[in-house]
Amino acid sequence: MKNLSYSLALKRGALLLASLGAMAGVAAAIQGTSPEALDPLDPLARKAAMVPSAPASVLIAATRVGERVFVAGENGILLFSDDGGARWQQASVPVSVTLTAVHFANAQKGWAVGHSGVVLATADAGRTWVRQLDGRQIGDLPQEASAADAESSPAPNPGDPLLDVLFLDENEGFALGAFGLLLHTADGGAHWTRASSRLPNPDGNHLYGIRLIGDRLYVVGERGAVFASNDRGARFEALKTPYDGSYFGVVGNPQGQLVVFGLQGRAFASADHGRTWADVSGGADSAWTGATTLADGRMVMVGQAGEVRMQAGVSDRVDLLQGKQPPLSAVVALDPQRLVTVGPRGVRVIQLASAANRSEQP
Repeated sequence: MKNLSYSLALKRGALLLASLGAMAGVAAAIQGTSPEALDPLDPLARKAAMVPSAPASVLIAATRVGERVFVAGENGILLFSDDGGARWQQASVPVSVTLTAVHFANAQKGWAVGHSGVVLATADAGRTWVRQLDGRQIGDLPQEASAADAESSPAPNPGDPLLDVLFLDENEGFALGAFGLLLHTADGGAHWTRASSRLPNPDGNHLYGIRLIGDRLYVVGERGAVFASNDRGARFEALKTPYDGSYFGVVGNPQGQLVVFGLQGRAFASADHGRTWADVSGGADSAWTGATTLADGRMVMVGQAGEVRMQAGVSDRVDLLQGKQPPLSAVVALDPQRLVTVGPRGVRVIQLASAANRSEQP
C-alpha cells in the first residue's frame, strides 16, 4: 500500500487517512460522552450538506438495485438516480465522513460504510439513512475468537475505515476494512460482532473487498490476500495467487469465472474457484479500482488511469475500450449499453457501443 495517489487513497486506501481518526470529540466519545455532545465540527456528528454540485464531487462507490443507481463518496454524499444518471437526488445522511461502499439486500433495505468505522442503513430505498455503528463502538463489540486470540488482538482504532459491505439477505451481512477487521451481523445490523477470526489473516492485512460469486464468498486485501468461503462466511480459506501486492476488489460472473484486481494494474482470472489463475492485467501499470458484471456475464474493470477494460466474451481476452476517461474508482452496469462510473471528478455515463467502436468518449 505504498505510493498511492490521492484518488486511490480515497477509493480503497482510506487507511492513509486513518490516523486522522483522532478528530475532535472522538476521545470524549470513547469515554462515554453521548454523540449529541460531540464537537459539531466532528463529521460523525454533522449531517452531510445538501449541495447542488454533489454529482461532481469526489465519489468512490457505486451500486444498482432495480432501476435505481446509487453513488457515494466524500463528505457523506450519497446520491441516487432513477433515469439512467441524467438526474441525481441527494439522500439524507446523518454523517459527513467519506463513504466507501454501498450495498442493497433488496429494493428497500441497504447499507453503506465509510471512514471512522461508520455503518449506515436505509429502509426506504435509499432516500434517508440512519447510523447503525461507528468506530467509537466497534472496539466494544463482542469478538468471535478464542481467549488467546482476544488477548493478543488489539481493539480497532476509532478512526479506522470500513471499506466494503455485503449483505447475503436483509438479515445477514458483513463489513470489512483496515487491519483485518471483519464485522458480521445476523439481524440486519441491529447487533454486530467482530468476526476477524473467521479469516486466516494472522498479520492483520487490510481488507478491501467482499463479493458473493456463485455460492462462494470472496474477500481480498493487501499483500496478495484472497480468501474464500463456501459456507456463507462461517469460515474462510486462504487462496494463493501469482501476485503479492494489494487487491482492491473481486468480481465474477454466473459462468463461475472470478477476477481479482488491484495495484500496478494487476488482475488475475480463475475458472476453478481460485485453484489456478490466468493473468488478465492487459499491460496496465496503474491500479484497477473497480469492476462490474454485465447482464451477459462479461466483466468490466475501471482504473486509476481512466482506463476501461471489458471482456470480448465470457471466457475471452479483456480488451481496452477506447476513449480516455478521468481517474475512475467504481463502475456499475446501467443496462447492456451503458456504464455509470465514478471518481474524483464525479459521475460519468459511458456508452459501451461508441467505446467498443474505438471512438472517443465525450
